[in-house]
Amino acid sequence: MWAKNARAAARRARENEELRAAGRPVRSAAGAMSQARRDELDAIDPGWCPVWDTGWQRCYRLVQIHVQAGGTLPEAAGDVVVQSERYSPAA
Repeated sequence: MWAKNARAAARRARENEELRAAGRPVRSAAGAMSQARRDELDAIDPGWCPVWDTGWQRCYRLVQIHVQAGGTLPEAAGDVVVQSERYSPAA
């Protein structure tokens, strides 16, 4: 729960920074994580708050599990099924 909340606060801060950079108004800075805190967490684990969406993360983990279990990746476009879930780069 703590990690989920921390990631949400970091995303809010990143979204606010993007709005400011685009010259658009920021609704509220409430709940956004400070850059100093994000830097501290990055020093512990640079991957603690990935910028890619959760769908991408899930596909990555499925493929990682598949490869760690001795599976291979197709050389051409195709599907990999892990734990009854499909990873398809075309999807």
